Amino acid sequence: MGRQHFSKSGVVSARCIGSARWAVYRTWTAGVLAGECPSLDLGEMAGGQGHPRVGGRARLFELAIICCLVLISWPVVESGYVVNAQNAKVTLDNNNVDGFIATPSFDARNRGEQETSIAIDPVNPKIVAIASIDQRLSKAWLAINISSDGGAIWFNTMIPGFFTDTSLAGLLSPLSGMEFSGDPAIRFDAAGNFYVSGVAERRTFMPGNVPDNILYVAKYRYTLGTTGGVSTPNSAANPPDFTYLSTSVVERGAISFARPDTSVVPFSGQVEDKPWLAVDTTPTSPCFGNIYVVHTKVTVGDSPILFSRSTDGGSTFSQSIPISVQGKDGSNATNGSNIGVGSDGRIYVSFSDRAENSVDVVRSDDCGRHFSKPVQAASDFTPMQVFEPGLRLGTFTIPWLAVDDTNPDTLYVAYMAKTGNPSNADIFVARSTDGGITWEPSVRVNDDVTKKHQFFPTMAVSKGALHVAWYDFRDSPNPGFPSATNSVLNVYYASSNAAGVVYPAFGNNIKVTTAGFDPRCIGVRQFIGDYIELAARFDGSQHVVHLAWSDARDIPSSKCFSIPPGDVFTGFSNTNIYTARLLVAP
Repeated sequence: MGRQHFSKSGVVSARCIGSARWAVYRTWTAGVLAGECPSLDLGEMAGGQGHPRVGGRARLFELAIICCLVLISWPVVESGYVVNAQNAKVTLDNNNVDGFIATPSFDARNRGEQETSIAIDPVNPKIVAIASIDQRLSKAWLAINISSDGGAIWFNTMIPGFFTDTSLAGLLSPLSGMEFSGDPAIRFDAAGNFYVSGVAERRTFMPGNVPDNILYVAKYRYTLGTTGGVSTPNSAANPPDFTYLSTSVVERGAISFARPDTSVVPFSGQVEDKPWLAVDTTPTSPCFGNIYVVHTKVTVGDSPILFSRSTDGGSTFSQSIPISVQGKDGSNATNGSNIGVGSDGRIYVSFSDRAENSVDVVRSDDCGRHFSKPVQAASDFTPMQVFEPGLRLGTFTIPWLAVDDTNPDTLYVAYMAKTGNPSNADIFVARSTDGGITWEPSVRVNDDVTKKHQFFPTMAVSKGALHVAWYDFRDSPNPGFPSATNSVLNVYYASSNAAGVVYPAFGNNIKVTTAGFDPRCIGVRQFIGDYIELAARFDGSQHVVHLAWSDARDIPSSKCFSIPPGDVFTGFSNTNIYTARLLVAP
């Protein structure tokens, strides 16, 4: 059995553990997360093949005792309507010790992970999947993280095709030869298969008209009972219960990054950017099983939102069509989009119109064949700058959209906008109750009295309850000055239509992170991605909300502002993916 360790979150993780002992260990850990200190069959754990028996039982007994002590000391947040379990560290890394070989399953050099998307398996809700950007192999690639026990233990791997991938799956992938992949979104279909959308880029010039920018969707088949594989520096393992099937190209960009002389023309061609993904999972929907992708096509002077769909389980995708430009109110000056599907099959897409400073929504009533003209869900607000004064992390605006799962005519958009004096960003939500035709006035979600920024809202609905989360600087010093000392960043949450709180009201804001982090420690650019995400379900008695975000709490304070010469791995830029599960009263 490989080495066990406790992450700083208080959640046990394990590396290189045999499948039989892994099952015993997972059962035991599930009891711990349920609030118990269950007995652990040390003989069964310690006697597995490949385990060093000498001292094994003693080490595992110590592990069990420590776990129960950690359980007793876990900070559990109770606010009357939310119970927040301890944060779990998703990234399997080397805890700021350098010198091991990195694989898609192990971050040996403590590189950064950012930009999270999360989904819950409708077939087995204990399965939770997170997609993210991961730099553990020195070049960023799209990572997949799977938990089979509701978010306690995580398996890390990557989409095949990364730049050192020599496996058959990698060589056959259309991503083979690409050097970078990111902008992840992950979703399950009704059968439990999952899909991951992203973009891949080549940033090394190649002679000839070679596309260097690809928008793609990768598919993993649900294969219950299969064990997780073993990754190497040249191959990515399948996660437990899933098998990689294929990767399909949605769009190919023109020559853009890989120009030999960017000093003359810094940009040319087109870039497929910021995709998002949705699957119609309602069996009674006329569009059941369809997979939808929206993204921004960035060219010189234009950046419309495009839409594509698959009607064959992700094997092929239709030619992308522009959906942000219909009519006089359409726009080519857009950025990040989001997509939601109603239980009746209607498709809604939200996007930010930079020309009008508005959040626009379009709708399709025929499974994505045609779309309406854009309707402004929110307008005349001041958006955040890409880099606000006092911040070196980017604050890219992506308006979120969610459709009520109990009433397909009700939908919400969430966005961030600056208000007050001095101007600072808050989180706002707007609602439509007639299928996006008209929109009610926006309401503020964050309840702080500071002048600090809130940004990157994410949103979901479960059995009519609206769940919203975001990054928040309210706990930083100098609360009256948005540009001063932004040294404590947390994730906050609020809900509506739950625990007696009815929209447009929201419940008290809940701090999700058990430790705030200083984004100034991350590096010059302070990159934590362009979004975070939550997913929610109703289990019959309460709402279960899973959140995932990029977090810099593991960067040593000694590495914050002065990096020793040559020390570029051990802790510096060591952002990790963290998650939390909230139990919300109905």
